[in-house]
Amino acid sequence: MRSLQQRIQSIRNSERGTVSIMTTMVLMIVISLIVLGFAQISRRNQRETLDRQLSTQAFYAAESGLNDVRKLIQTAVDNGTAVPDKNGCTDTGTGGFYGSLNTTLDAANNVSYSCLLVDPSPTELRYGDIGTTSVIVPMTSATGANFTSIKLSLQSKKGTTTPITGCGTTTANALKTTTAWNCGYGVLRFDLVPTAGAGLNADSLRNATMTTFAVPFSSGGAATIPYVAGVANTNNLVGMQCTNTGCNLTINGLSQGSYYMRISSLYQDMALQVTGTTAAGAAEIAGAQAKIDVTGKAQDVLRRLQVNIPYRSSSKNELSDYAIQSTDSICKRYSVMDGYYDSGTADVTSGNRLCQP
Repeated sequence: MRSLQQRIQSIRNSERGTVSIMTTMVLMIVISLIVLGFAQISRRNQRETLDRQLSTQAFYAAESGLNDVRKLIQTAVDNGTAVPDKNGCTDTGTGGFYGSLNTTLDAANNVSYSCLLVDPSPTELRYGDIGTTSVIVPMTSATGANFTSIKLSLQSKKGTTTPITGCGTTTANALKTTTAWNCGYGVLRFDLVPTAGAGLNADSLRNATMTTFAVPFSSGGAATIPYVAGVANTNNLVGMQCTNTGCNLTINGLSQGSYYMRISSLYQDMALQVTGTTAAGAAEIAGAQAKIDVTGKAQDVLRRLQVNIPYRSSSKNELSDYAIQSTDSICKRYSVMDGYYDSGTADVTSGNRLCQP
C-alpha cells in the first residue's frame, strides 16, 4: 500500500516539473517574441530615418544637376552656341556638350545625379508665377513650320479657396478696382505679335499686335478666339472659359513660325502653361525654355525632378509695363505763363508747390 502511495506521489511530482517546464517555455517564447518585435520596430525606425536622410541627399543631388545644366545652357546661349537634345542617360549623340558635367558629387557616400535628360525645344512652356509684372514668351517653331494655334492654360494660386467663386458671366464692367475683385482667377492680359521675316519696324509691329484682356467667366465664355490685330481688334476684351480647376483660351488663325507674347495677370497671380500646334500636330517651341529631367541618387535611394527653365536668367519683362509707374499717387500739374515755365522742382524744402491744392 505504501509502495503504491509512493508511486502516485512520484508521478505527481513529475507532473509538477513538466508543468513548470512548459510554463517556462511559454514565457520564454512570449518574451522572445516581444524582444524580436521591439528589435524589428527599432530596425524599421532606423531604416526610415536613413531613407529620409538619403532621400534628402538624393533631392539635393538632383537640384545640383539642375543648377549645373542651367548654368551650362545659359553660358551656351550667351556664347551663341546651340543647345542639343539629351535623350539618354549617357552623353551619346550630343557631341560632348554635356561631357563637362561632373555628375558624381560625393564618391565616398555614393551621391550623384545618375540620369540627366534635356529637351531644348519642349512642346509645353510652364510659368509658375504670372502677375502684374509681365512675362515675355518667345514662340518660335523648332521645325520652322507655321503655328496654327496657341493655347493658354491657367490655374489659380489661391490655395484651397474655390477659384470660380465670384467670377462673372459678362465683360460689362469687368475691369474693377482691386478691392472690388472677388474672383479666384485674374484677368489675363496678353499681347501677341508675329516676328517672322525681315523688314520689321515699329509701325508694322504695332499694326500686327493683338492685345487682349481675357476675363474669367464662371459659365459661358470663349474656348477659342481668332487672331485679330491692329486698331480694329475685335477681341480686345473677351470672356474666358473657367472651372474650379483652371481656365483655357486658344488663339487660332495663326500663319507664321515665330511670335512673341507679353503676358500678365491683373488682380490675382496665376500659373500658366503655353502650347502650340502646327499642321503636323503639337509644336516644338525653341528659344524659350529647356525641359530638364534629372535623377539624384544617394546609395540606393533615388529622387527625380523635372522642371522647365528659361534660356535666360529670367522671363520677366525688364522694362516697365506702363508709361508712368509709381509706388505713390502721381501728381502732374504745369504752370505756364507768357515767356515763363516753372516746374517747381527747385522748392525742395516744402515739396513741389505745383502739387499743392
